[in-house]
Amino acid sequence: MQIFHRYAELLERLDAKGHSYEILGCAPDGQPLVCVRTGGDKTPAIFISAGSHSTEQAGVSAAMELIDTLDTEHQVYIIPCRDPIGLNGFAYALSLSLGEEPQLVDKEAAVELLRARGEVLHEEEDLLVALIGEHGYFSRVRHGWSVERAPALEPLRGRRVYCMAGSEKIEGSAMLQRAYSLIVDPDGQILHINRFHDTAWAPVEARVTRDLMAQVDPALTLDLHEHGRDGFWFSARHQGTDDHQQWEQRMADAIIGAVEAAGTQLMPDDYLPGSFFTKTRNSVYWLDPRKRGEGFNLSDFAALKYGPAFTVETGMPTGFANRVSASLLAARTAIGVFEQRYL
Repeated sequence: MQIFHRYAELLERLDAKGHSYEILGCAPDGQPLVCVRTGGDKTPAIFISAGSHSTEQAGVSAAMELIDTLDTEHQVYIIPCRDPIGLNGFAYALSLSLGEEPQLVDKEAAVELLRARGEVLHEEEDLLVALIGEHGYFSRVRHGWSVERAPALEPLRGRRVYCMAGSEKIEGSAMLQRAYSLIVDPDGQILHINRFHDTAWAPVEARVTRDLMAQVDPALTLDLHEHGRDGFWFSARHQGTDDHQQWEQRMADAIIGAVEAAGTQLMPDDYLPGSFFTKTRNSVYWLDPRKRGEGFNLSDFAALKYGPAFTVETGMPTGFANRVSASLLAARTAIGVFEQRYL
């Protein structure tokens, strides 16, 4: 299963396999944000997304495999990577400000470069924040932050921030191999790309995704993610109609049954991803975005507007091939139940 080291490799793979794609828009560096239509002509449509967090590359590879192999009569629209800049890595992200890619031997060298070439806005323990040109750079990923809470970050308002991310233990996402993208919105909230789906102001990645969904009206949305612990889990959404809710539950039951039967490691019984989740059984969590705040992610928005939606989370320490296989199994199982609904 191919690991894509550069976004250009992903586009080359699509071309080599004979897949045409629609350019939905362009990332800030000019790289195209693409969607591939596959499947048949039957409606309603299925929408699949991956790669909104650049460290979660098994989802990207799974999406590419689905483009190649998914067999269904329904129209399928797949965005295989929602963050091309992040996929290209931290040195590439630095090149957007420096004009060329620096040679970074390790994280320490990257931190020293931020000190030497940037304006240091904030520093604490293992976190350094620097402004270089038009972009911000963090020495690690930090969530739940805002300009209001950290006034020194005011120069970042309205800008992109690229974070050092990854681990040598994670196949496909070693340290600096990816850049984790954050956006400081006009209100000073620091959020990742998988937000903004319900907000008036939104970055291009969220805007083109919303526009595509409005065009194709998907009755099933799957967003392929990963997380930093061992074990598989996914989040479902409570639906606005009894019929949608019944099928969301059927799909949830089928997904966890198939994954468990395949011998995939699940999460511990006492695990809960956050206070805004409820659990019906191990590794099946129902997310309430209104309790979380921060704006709707893709699956939140899809559930609100279109119907059943799931965010699939594979365990990053469990090996790349295992992660891709689990993501594929979850997606194909959900689609199988979806097809039963629309016989």
